[in-house]
Amino acid sequence: MRYLKVYKKQLLLLVIIIALVYISSVVKGKISKTTSVAAGILMIFAAIMFVLWIIKTPIKKDNDQIV
Repeated sequence: MRYLKVYKKQLLLLVIIIALVYISSVVKGKISKTTSVAAGILMIFAAIMFVLWIIKTPIKKDNDQIV
């Protein structure tokens, strides 16, 4: 529970993606296409956020490798 504040946006995004995928598989017609496109866009957004998070994470440097 202590990490809930830190990962609140990521969890909310994951829940929204799951809901959109479920809705797009249950419903037919234009709503299905719209929700699947929205879920795809949110998945791409989540992937970009994840890659940026990995890039921003500091790397532990070993002092033994200093030349």
